[in-house]
Amino acid sequence: MAAFSIDQSARSRLTAMRGVTVIAHPSPRNPATLAMVIAGVRCIDVRHDGDGFRATIHVRDGEWLPLADGVTEDAAFAAILAFVSVVASVPQSYAPEHDAAERAAAAEVFASFAFPLLVAA
Repeated sequence: MAAFSIDQSARSRLTAMRGVTVIAHPSPRNPATLAMVIAGVRCIDVRHDGDGFRATIHVRDGEWLPLADGVTEDAAFAAILAFVSVVASVPQSYAPEHDAAERAAAAEVFASFAFPLLVAA
């Protein structure tokens, strides 16, 4: 396992991970798609939607689940990092029996990125 500095951006940490590929601007016809992250067989995209960024994972058959929405770019990539960590023990093959674990992981990550952190003054 590689060691990462917390000073690195979440995108940099993802790029440095084994088995993870980050493709910048994968769709020239859709400039809102900032990056496509391939983590094993999992496909996750980061899009800019005007007010912020969102990260979504493709489960199967055109179904996409949100990991983060309306967040900063780094938070969108951090949500992907969190998701990849949570599903690390789930086999990386598309099988119906794995869907429930991936859906639960996506819901857990989305809930953790749903509210901005409150910083005490």
